[in-house]
Amino acid sequence: MIRTLLPLFAFLTALAAGPGPAAANPSANLAGVVYSEATNQRIAHASVWLCDDGGTRMKESVTTDTGEFAFPGLRAGAYILKITAPGFLPLEMDVDVNFGTEHGIPIFLKPAGKSPTGQAADPAISAHELSMPAAARKLVDSGKKKLYAGNNAESALRDFEAAVAKAPGYYEAYYQIGMANLSLQRPADAEKNLRTSVSLSKQTYPDAVLALAILLLGRHDSTGGEPLLRRGLQLNPNSWVGYYELGKLELYRMHLEAALDAAKTAESLARQEPKIYRLLSLIHLRQKNYQAALADLDAYIRLDPDSPEGHTAKQIRADTQRRLETSRP
Repeated sequence: MIRTLLPLFAFLTALAAGPGPAAANPSANLAGVVYSEATNQRIAHASVWLCDDGGTRMKESVTTDTGEFAFPGLRAGAYILKITAPGFLPLEMDVDVNFGTEHGIPIFLKPAGKSPTGQAADPAISAHELSMPAAARKLVDSGKKKLYAGNNAESALRDFEAAVAKAPGYYEAYYQIGMANLSLQRPADAEKNLRTSVSLSKQTYPDAVLALAILLLGRHDSTGGEPLLRRGLQLNPNSWVGYYELGKLELYRMHLEAALDAAKTAESLARQEPKIYRLLSLIHLRQKNYQAALADLDAYIRLDPDSPEGHTAKQIRADTQRRLETSRP
């Protein structure tokens, strides 16, 4: 029995673990959103190729209707992304895959031709951000490209701090300062700036609310994190990571039906995200629903076959298959 439980314990530990020292050749996820540089609108059905650092194509992802793409279960390291979309100039960019890329990187494509009206109004930017000085907005745009596309958090941080110096009410910039500090492994500074963003926005900016909630929950502060998490999901009901965190929280409390509802919602929003299936398998194992757990583990292994967690999932799958067979009449 102890031998059977060891893989499950390791799997649950991997689910619960927050950021920590990197293991040798850890697996990571690369996700992002493709935007038009001219309008900041999301580009659907763009082709995103993942290549090794020599330029050899490895995998392709096509962006969703909301411009999102994902490559789960990668080895941490250097890669090249090649992005094409009708009406836009192709882009090739270097990217380092690590824990930070799980939060998603924005990619901006230049239109192939200039708009006849010049600079169009941007429906993707909030009225609040449009009210910020143009110089501050340019600094934030510059910092985002440095942080997410250039993997240069220190330089990005300087741009974001210059932006809030010009516009102290720029809560979107304080959120970016928080993300840059997370990238630099400075959680205390990240929390301070995320709290500033949440406060300035009066809890109306979902990115900052959810980021702060996840940061607090990651250190097991459910008293501070849970209300923010639920508020963030009210503001952004399409946040898969928000529902994933809610599912984890409910699982730890052994509220299994609530955990399953949240995890299934996360799955419906991000079907290619492996750790959602890890969470689903743990919930179904707690419910002794071994058939459903096997399906979850198969989905996880398909998306993340070679990482340490993927190998653990294979062991748990074998144990679960045996449990299913012994539970049958």
